[in-house]
Amino acid sequence: MLAGILGFGPLLRRTGRAIARTYHAGGRRPIIVVGHSGGGIAARLAMSNEPFNGRLAAVSEAVGCLVTLGTPHRLAQLPNRYYHAGHQATAFLDRESPGAYFAPRTSYLSVGSSYPVQAYPGLVGRLAGEFFSIAVGDDTRAAGDGIVPASGVHLEGAEQLTFDDVLHGHIGAPWYGDEKIIERWWPVAERLWREALVARESDDQVRVDATRSMTRSARQSSAGGPADGSGGRNRRRRASTESQAASNGEQTAVPRPKASRRASQ
Repeated sequence: MLAGILGFGPLLRRTGRAIARTYHAGGRRPIIVVGHSGGGIAARLAMSNEPFNGRLAAVSEAVGCLVTLGTPHRLAQLPNRYYHAGHQATAFLDRESPGAYFAPRTSYLSVGSSYPVQAYPGLVGRLAGEFFSIAVGDDTRAAGDGIVPASGVHLEGAEQLTFDDVLHGHIGAPWYGDEKIIERWWPVAERLWREALVARESDDQVRVDATRSMTRSARQSSAGGPADGSGGRNRRRRASTESQAASNGEQTAVPRPKASRRASQ
């Protein structure tokens, strides 16, 4: 969450390196990436093929499934008295790689909550509420996970899960990373990851077939054969015309994450 206020640049770089390192350590097999809160924004920035504030990781091919937990994907659309780095980052993503941009080679799962949250009690609660409203907006007390409202948590084009009893993780429990909550969303993430692997295999086969077809065409061209359909048709048309003229006629396509007691950014 602090990254959303102070800036995503350094976090983008660390996230990209962590994804690439895990991908290569696993034999270049696409991985499942789980991002909590602003971590989901950082993961999407690291996947982008366009540089953000001069930083580029471009690790989308390493990600078989991106899971975001309580991530304010629609931050730019939420009412807020303040404008900060989080708004800049989400506006960039909305413009350069909106929604489930790399599907179907990468699957997406966004997880949120519509818990009827009450105002935090006491002085500490009021201070926390004010801080969260700076980060996310004025709807922190709307139905959501206590910080990110349900209206701002889901990514367009992603498979979406909305619970009614989960909190964000900084205050209260259960949160997205508790064992019993992981059991709800992890099987969905595994299924989506497998679907992405199947989509990649099919897509890669299409590319192989296209490459082979282009190679055959190039070989035929170098051997004097028709380089493409139009060249062959033109030669056949000229031969037919000459033959008919002589006779006086003319015609013309994982491993499962461990539960944690503390939220991570």
